[in-house]
Amino acid sequence: MTCEKLKTFLPDMVLDPARVPAEARQHLRECSSCENDWKELEATLRLLDSWQSPAPTPYFDTQLAARLREEKMSPAPGWLERMRMRLLFGSDLHLRPLMAGAFALLLVVSGGSYAGFVSFNRTVPQNPTVSATVTDLELLDANAQTLQQLAAFDDASVDGISATNANTSN
Repeated sequence: MTCEKLKTFLPDMVLDPARVPAEARQHLRECSSCENDWKELEATLRLLDSWQSPAPTPYFDTQLAARLREEKMSPAPGWLERMRMRLLFGSDLHLRPLMAGAFALLLVVSGGSYAGFVSFNRTVPQNPTVSATVTDLELLDANAQTLQQLAAFDDASVDGISATNANTSN
């Protein structure tokens, strides 16, 4: 038996030794650390058995009645105070999913607002304006280059046709 498994049997060894398997008792005799744990648990339980709860004061009932009267006479708390008390001291867990949803919604809205604000303030760089004269000259230059390329293509094709005709006539 392992020490971890024996630790599950320690309370039973103190409270109901008949339920503990013999293997656990054998391990307890062989392992000194487990024996120390068992002795500490036994000492703690003996100490708790010897503890006496304090007797209430003779005026406990009178003081409790006075506090109850004061609480009854105090004004009822408002809804904000009741919500604060419920959130702080209440054991109602039904508000936690609601609060988690509210925080998630707040996060989404604030993130979307931030993204919209950042993109709204971003300035798009504008293309520099070019005068119409410069544009026309660029078009003419591009046309001139195209015409030169077409003329060179025509010259090459004419030379190729005349060379082909010369070869066929021979």
